[in-house]
Amino acid sequence: MRFDSAARFAAVALMWGSSYFWIKIVFGGLNSAQFSFFRILVGAVAMLGILALGRERLPRGAGVWARLVLIAFLANALPVLLVELVDDAVGADADMVSVFNASVPLCVVLLCLAARRADRVPARVAAGLVVGFAGVLVLYAPWGAEWLSAGAAVNAAAAIAYGWSMLLMEKLMGPAEEGGGRAMTPLVLATTQAVIGVGWAGINMPNGGFDSTPHFSASIIGALLVLGVLNTGLVYMCFAWLIREEGAAKASGVLYAVPVVLTLGMVLLEDHVLGTREILGMAVIVAGLILTRLPQRTAPAGRTRSADRATPAAKSPAAVR
Repeated sequence: MRFDSAARFAAVALMWGSSYFWIKIVFGGLNSAQFSFFRILVGAVAMLGILALGRERLPRGAGVWARLVLIAFLANALPVLLVELVDDAVGADADMVSVFNASVPLCVVLLCLAARRADRVPARVAAGLVVGFAGVLVLYAPWGAEWLSAGAAVNAAAAIAYGWSMLLMEKLMGPAEEGGGRAMTPLVLATTQAVIGVGWAGINMPNGGFDSTPHFSASIIGALLVLGVLNTGLVYMCFAWLIREEGAAKASGVLYAVPVVLTLGMVLLEDHVLGTREILGMAVIVAGLILTRLPQRTAPAGRTRSADRATPAAKSPAAVR
């Protein structure tokens, strides 16, 4: 695995895995709807500034924006909508929810198989994702959860939707279709998702966002900056970069690293005592991740070759028009 790819993987895992601790700080002055709006607003402003400094432009064309809105809807708006429609979704077992969140990589694999694109998922990567998911099951041990419930169905639908959004991201950043302009860059994709996210969060503001007055302190503002600029903007760009370089299936494995980072963070920051089962679960997760990221001798079909990335068009890709 190349150093730049490993650095992006580590950055995504670290930031997404530590989100819980930053969110706890923000909830000291903001409710859920307010947090969602201000976090994405901060992220959008930061990414627009970076986009301007990078001299890149937002994409043009209704077709491209329609796909971008669909990605944002699947990854952000649809899960919120499902939770609002199903009464017991919020009260679903926390371990079960964590397992469904970690099932996204398997959803990506299943969606590829359903679309008859098994060539996008090398056997070693698929095997590593299965091993990693087994580790998640051991880590959370959700054996007593109500799997046949509306809450479980909502979380399963959200996992499938998120997996679908990743495949759409991969296609949007892949080789441009003939006569269709150049491929979209991770920076442009991350910026557009933040901008669209402001709209989704604004629509949701009447759902509790005006129930109380938000309170801002230095710690809350600092946590918002971390969650907005880093977690929502730059780290999402790193995640998009992983998808472009490695494919959605392999890149999605970073979601297995998130519970490992979270658990270790609880040990460091909340005096959590690790049990034997948790240690075993994390070890299995790491084994699965190593399996997915072992170097492969040949590039999978449909992925961009190193020679392709060396062309002038790939060195300075512009936004899709």
